[in-house]
Parts: sequence; structure tokens; C-alpha cells
Amino acid sequence: MALMLALMLAAGQIEASAVTLAAPTAIVEIDVGKLKGDLVRLSWSPDGTQLYLQTSETDRRFNTRLRHFMLGLDGGPPKAIDQEPAWASLYWSRKSSQLAPGVPSLKVDVEQQRKRVNATSNPSGGSLARGVPPGSATGSGTETGMGIDDAARAAEQGQTANVVTLRLKGQVIGEFVNTAAIPGLTFSWGPANSGLVAFVGQDGKVVIMDALARTQKLAGSTSALLPAWTADGKRLAYLEKKGRSKLTLHIVDVTIRGQ
Repeated sequence: MALMLALMLAAGQIEASAVTLAAPTAIVEIDVGKLKGDLVRLSWSPDGTQLYLQTSETDRRFNTRLRHFMLGLDGGPPKAIDQEPAWASLYWSRKSSQLAPGVPSLKVDVEQQRKRVNATSNPSGGSLARGVPPGSATGSGTETGMGIDDAARAAEQGQTANVVTLRLKGQVIGEFVNTAAIPGLTFSWGPANSGLVAFVGQDGKVVIMDALARTQKLAGSTSALLPAWTADGKRLAYLEKKGRSKLTLHIVDVTIRGQ
């Protein structure tokens, strides 16, 4: 372990214990119903002054429509724009990559299987992307994840589902039940070469993990979605579910010892 730690530090990687997380600051409440569709992307601008938010809506004919919004840090509501900025697409590619930026030995493993799930399952994807708590009825024909009726049946006899699990260093950093897996929905790589990652744990809290799988949880976080770490590592954003269709954007100031 000592040798591994020495090699990690020599490579410029950072220990989880060297990261100090400030208390989350609530910026703005978002009404998911008004935006329409699933929340699928949250990207930082290069200067760290605003964020891009993307939703995806699929109709009964399986036609998909993407909607695009900008979020400032001044508490203003999301502002619709015509298309995803080029910088947002580049950010998302880095944030959601299977390989850690600058540390290709860190790779997200993808496991897909059919297995029985029950009413206590807490997938990271599916209805969570909509701000809907697991097991809630949403009343629409386009929802993913389990609703109340499904949960009741699962409680009686279990339900066979298609489950995609994302793992890093043995830790589950994302799980999607009966819905498409979206890389980046539940995790975000930290600064390049750091070996750090932020992800949503199975209890809904934001977790920071280093290359040796040591972790720390963000106090005060709950029911989190779409963690997004700035490229310089100084800020972490995430969405927090507030009831059936509301989410709050939170910003966390990050200090890395020695930087």
C-alpha cells in the first residue's frame, strides 16, 4: 500500500483526504415539468461562471427531442438556448469518459445483466433523472424506472429487470434499471491527472474517491444527480431532488491541499 501511495503521489494524483469540501450552497430551484423531459447533461463553462443543462424527451413514436438551457450562478431561472455550446460538448466528453483524464489505468467497468430487483432497489438512473423519487407514480407514459404498481409486484414476487452497473475500483458509481445507461449522469471525473472522481453513492450522497478507492462523503448532500466538477477542481455542482418534480442546483467550493 505504501508503494502504491508513493507511486500515486509521484504521478501527481491526489488523495481523497487532501480534498476539503465546503457546505453546499443552493443556487436555484428548477421545475423539471417546465423544462420537459429527462435531465441528461450538466456541463461547466470553461471560465466556471455558468452551466449548461440538457433535457431529453422521447415521444410514443420513439422520436427524441433535446432541449438546451443555460444556468448562471446568480440564482436566475434556466434560460432556453437553441443548441448545445461546443464547449459543453467537450466538457461532457471529458466528464463522462470511461477513462480518467490523464490516468488511463483508471477505467469504469460496465456490467450488464438480467436480474431480479425488489421494491427496495435504489437505481441511480431511470426516474431519478426526472427528479422523481424511486417508486413514485408520475402519470406519464414515457417514464423509466419502477412506478408504484411495479414496486408492489416486485415486493410480492420480485421483478426481472435489465440492470446496467458502472463500477470503479469495485465501487458502484452508477446503476440503471430498465433504462438506458447514461455515462456521466451519476459521476464526474475530477481535474486532469488527479485520479479523483465524484459520484452519487447508492444512498444518494455525493462521494469523492481517489485512485486507491479511498472516499469521503459530501456532508449535507442527498438525493443527488449529475455531479459536475470544474476542470480546475475548484468547484463541484450537482442537482438535488426536492419532491416530485423540483430540483435544486447546488454549488460546492473545493480546496485541494497543496494547490
